[in-house]
This record gives sequence, structure tokens and C-alpha cells, in this order.
Amino acid sequence: MPRAHQKAAIYCRVSTLHQVDKDSLPMQRQDMINYAKYVLSIEDYEVFEDAGYSGKNTDRPAFQSMMERIEHGEFSHVLVWKIDRISRNLLDFATMYAQCKKLGVTFISKNEQFDTSTAMGEAMLKIILVFAELERNMTSERVTATMIARAADKQWNGGRVPYGYHYDKASKTFSIREDEAVVVRQIYDLYAKLKSLQYTADALNRDGLKTRRGYEWSAATCHIILSSPFYLGTLRYNYRDESEKTFSFKDKSEWVLVPNHHDPLVTQEQYDYCQYWLAKNAKRNGHQHAQRAHIHIFAGLIHCGYCGALMVASQGARHANDYRPSIYVCGSKRQHKNCPNKFTYDPEVGNFVFRYISNMIHLKAIFKPSMREQRIERVLTDGLPGLHIRDASSLSALRRMLLAQSDARTYFSTQEAPQKQNQKLMKEKTALLAEIRKQQRALSRLDELFLFADSPMPQKDYLLKKQQILDKIVACQEQLHRLRQDSIFTSTLSDEQFVFQASSLLLQKALQERRIDIQQLTADVGRPALKDFVGFVITSIVSKDGKVMEITFRNGMTHTFQYDA
Repeated sequence: MPRAHQKAAIYCRVSTLHQVDKDSLPMQRQDMINYAKYVLSIEDYEVFEDAGYSGKNTDRPAFQSMMERIEHGEFSHVLVWKIDRISRNLLDFATMYAQCKKLGVTFISKNEQFDTSTAMGEAMLKIILVFAELERNMTSERVTATMIARAADKQWNGGRVPYGYHYDKASKTFSIREDEAVVVRQIYDLYAKLKSLQYTADALNRDGLKTRRGYEWSAATCHIILSSPFYLGTLRYNYRDESEKTFSFKDKSEWVLVPNHHDPLVTQEQYDYCQYWLAKNAKRNGHQHAQRAHIHIFAGLIHCGYCGALMVASQGARHANDYRPSIYVCGSKRQHKNCPNKFTYDPEVGNFVFRYISNMIHLKAIFKPSMREQRIERVLTDGLPGLHIRDASSLSALRRMLLAQSDARTYFSTQEAPQKQNQKLMKEKTALLAEIRKQQRALSRLDELFLFADSPMPQKDYLLKKQQILDKIVACQEQLHRLRQDSIFTSTLSDEQFVFQASSLLLQKALQERRIDIQQLTADVGRPALKDFVGFVITSIVSKDGKVMEITFRNGMTHTFQYDA
């Protein structure tokens, strides 16, 4: 049924390669406004413009805004200069066109004279779009062939300069950047010893080392360096499958590998040894690991009571009831060092930790101001025979915390510093948001200057400046994300009673009823929930000869223990 009122959505798009040609925005805009007025007799229209966006997909702000308003029935016509202004991808255009047709919106391409209100116009439109996509694919193939030829000729095709190297644009050569090269060699040495990406990253972070952008190391960033043949002096190109939405590799027969392209940072033996363990770990962890079939609840938390090394987790023997605990062994012992510490496993450490936390929750429920440190210790060690809390100051600190809970004035004073910290975080976030808006305005002005200025800006200068602005926006967004994480972390940890909030988690019933059996908890709650909970409240655990000697909680409170002979 035709609309009583007709309104046209006029869509304009140019990429950075169409600055001054006949498809420029001012020309498109004015020509289609005249077409709407004098050919279609539509006086009511709205112009949507995307400047500097490619036609390979429809991920463009003005286009998305237009389609959203079309869905709400605001327009009767969509008018474009040429059909490839919408998209050069047949599937994207077909989706858009089907949506318009379903809503009864007429699509018109002014330049090709396609009016989809007629059967012939609709058929011709689809035929032309097929050839538009063919042209785009052929252009892409030509560009790819050229880039492959450049790589085979030992020329670098650009991108981020690998960590550990510097690139000289004048001579088009790579040289070693010694401050980063030291870290690269350390990564290879650590992985060769630890054979774990996460433990390698943890070791780097403990030493205070940062990535080029100032962030902490992760398993993923370590894997990139360990798996790249660039550190052997080999240039690799055409190895990524760009058609995939997620990172994947092409078949190795399609790779372009140029050995002896630049100075290496590691030897062939080092590289091959690390590749062997990367492949072995990937094969061992396979699809079951991807689904996290076996999670080590205390991995990354338990430290050796003798040498302080992180204890490494592995799967223990399967029990008759199919329960399979994790075993934790001193990391230095795995490196063939003589550490006398015995291993521990989930039942030993798990039953202790969850019982102790359950006792803390119970203590909070029964605490009275008249309760002294001796009584507090008895409550905390209930059900843990022969256990004593070695450091009396930790009991005093816990008592003060419990008093603060019942005394609003005291509690307020303990929260003053975290409140100031949150205010500081809020100011930093506000400043980052303001900077992001500022850079977005600068980007908009740059587009206008490039496209509409009387004296056009050189394309090279435009692209360089645009990339600088985008880099600033990305840096601010990343910093904002980190601050948001910090604010969530701070709001959780600033309350010294954080551990008592465990009663609101999945473990509420078991902990409150003090039914502590790690095997049963694993069956009832699941390893992921237990691991999340433990990581939420505990920073580290020290184990010595199978016994928990110390627990440090996320709020900085540390309890050390001793046992009867």
C-alpha cells in the first residue's frame, strides 16, 4: 500500500580514492537532491553521507543510521548516485535490498537509471551488481599478486614493526633494537624452561617488563613472538587467511618465506625447540582444552613454601568415581632444581581454603564487639585440627575490620581512601572520554577538509594524519577500558569485608552451612565457578610439604599459619 507522504533517503559515499572525481560528495548530494525534487517530485528528503569509507561492506555509521530509520517506516524511497555506493559486495546489497523490498521502500540508482518499482529495473540492478562485485574481486586479486611479488623480492609490505626491531624507511631495512631484543631472547629462554605461555608471561610481568605499548605481557603476546619466523631472520607474507573473521592461517604452500632477510635474534635450534613444545602443548590441549574440560582451581595462586616458585598444575589420577584432582608441584623442581617441597593437590589445599573462608563468614555472622583475638582465632581454626594463626597482628587487624563494620564512623574512616581513589579514577575516565570526543571531532574536520576544501589536501598527508588521530582514539579507548576494570576491581576490593560477600556467590549455601568437601563442591558447583571464586578473594597461597602455610587475600590481608607437631 503506497504511503500518503513520500520521503526520500539520499545516500552518498566516497572512499579516500574519490576526492575530486565525478563521484565527490558535493556533486552526488546536489545531483540527487535535484533528482528527488524534479524527477520524483519529492520535496521531503534527508541526506546521509559517509566520507572516506570503503564499499567492501556496510559497516558505516551513516548507512547504518539510514537503515535503522528505514526499518521504522520513515522513508518511501532510497536514492543513490550509483549502486556501488551502497556496497560492492553482492550479499550485503542483496540483504539491504530485500529489507527495502519487504518494507515497500523503492530503491533508485540515479546514474544507472534503475528503479526497483519496475520488474525490469529490479532485474537489471541485480545483473549490474554481479559485475560490480566481479570487478572488485579482480582488483583485489591484482593487489594481492603485486604484494606477493614484492614480498618475494625481499620488500616489506608494511604493517606493525615486529617487537625487537626497528625499520628504516629510507634504506628499507630492519635493524635490531637492543632494548627489546633482550626481552625477546628472554621469552625464548623462559619458554624453553617453563614450557608454558602463561608462566612465561607471568615471569616477565614479575620482572616489571612491559610490551612496546606499555602493557603487561600475556600468553597471547608471548605466543606471537615465539611462533614468528621473523626472529629467525625470515620474512613471512601471505600466511593469513583474510577471508576468515577470526585469525587463521593459509596452507603453507601459499606462504611467501624469504630467509636471511634481516639479522636474527634467536638460533634455529632455539626456534625449533620452542615450536616443538608449542605444537605439543596445542596437540595435548586440543579441543578439550578449548572447551576447558579440566580447570585447575588453584593454578597461578599456589607458591612453594621453600623457594617461593610458583607451583605448576597438572592432572592427577582419575578416582573410581571419575573425580580427577589437580596436582601442584614446585616449578623449580620441574626445572631439575633441588627443591625439597612435596606436591599438594586439590583435596589438601581446597578443603583447607574453603573451610577457612567458611569460618570467616561464620565469624562475621556471630561477631560482637566484646569478642577478643583468642576467640576469633578459635572460630577461624574450627574444623582445622592443630592449626594456629602465627601472626597475632593479623587477628587484631581482622577484629578492627569487624568493629568497623558495626561502627559506622569507624567504617567510614576506613573507606575514605578508597573513595578518594574512586574519585581519581572518575576524573581520569572523564578526561579520557573528553579526549576521545575531541579526537572524533578532529577526525570529522579532517574528512571535511580533505573532501570539500578549496585547496585539496594531499592524500598522503590525509591518510597519515587520519591514522595518527585513530591511534590516539584507540589508545584512549584502551586506557578507558583498563580504568573501568580498575574501578570495578577497586569497588570490590576497597571494602575490607570483601571475603564475606562470598555468601552471595554460588557457594553461599555450602559455605554458610559449613559443608566443605572439595570433591562434592566440584561436582555441585563446577570447577569454573570455584576457580572464579578463589581468584575473586585470594591473591596467593603458600604451600609447604602439603600444608597451607599462608593465605593472602585480595584486600591485602595476610594470614600465616603454624601446626602442632
